[in-house]
Amino acid sequence: MEVEPTQLKVALIPGTGRIGSRLARRLALANVSVFIGSRSPQKGLQGAHDILASCPHGRVQGGSNQEAAAWGDTIFWNPSGSLEEREELLQSLASHLENKVIIDVTNVMYFFDESQWGQTSSVLLNQKALGVPARWTTAFKATFYKFFDDLPDPNDPQCTFVAGDDEEAIQRTVALVEVIPGFKAIKAGGLANSKIIELLGPRWLFELDTLNAGGNYRSGWKYVW
Repeated sequence: MEVEPTQLKVALIPGTGRIGSRLARRLALANVSVFIGSRSPQKGLQGAHDILASCPHGRVQGGSNQEAAAWGDTIFWNPSGSLEEREELLQSLASHLENKVIIDVTNVMYFFDESQWGQTSSVLLNQKALGVPARWTTAFKATFYKFFDDLPDPNDPQCTFVAGDDEEAIQRTVALVEVIPGFKAIKAGGLANSKIIELLGPRWLFELDTLNAGGNYRSGWKYVW
């Protein structure tokens, strides 16, 4: 069954960082209903106000992370801080997140010792730490945040890997990725593949940016179809 993104209630936790704020704006411009969460309710409200200033007809709200988790049926998960701080936030929201679709857009491989690379991922750790069932997927894990400022050419889209174990959750994630002009979702199999996907960035992307073209290089994954 085809998923209509404009019928979803999409919360961003948080929606005020580099990726979250840009995702929220692009989704709002695509007429997706959005709630911007933050540790500070005032900051969440300000994030919504900032988007509405340039997208006055957008369906955007803002408030606390708890309000965002309770409101949304689909969650973009992108907190900052240590692994322990992220786990604590996740567990504080567990009662609101049960059975929801959670799209993990974080990349925290730099928190792991290299001997663990490919053995686990933040997504798998989050899934275990949450303590209640939820339908986890991945997206935008190797996407440099500046791509959301200057969108890729829709005829030559930026690809992002979508992994998950629940088909409806995958379809919902694909629909939300592709509602943003210039992005293409590539199905990447089960959630266990997040162990591989997280190795693709973003630290490596910053290194490539430094090594190539005086900082003007921005890597992306291209497929021919």
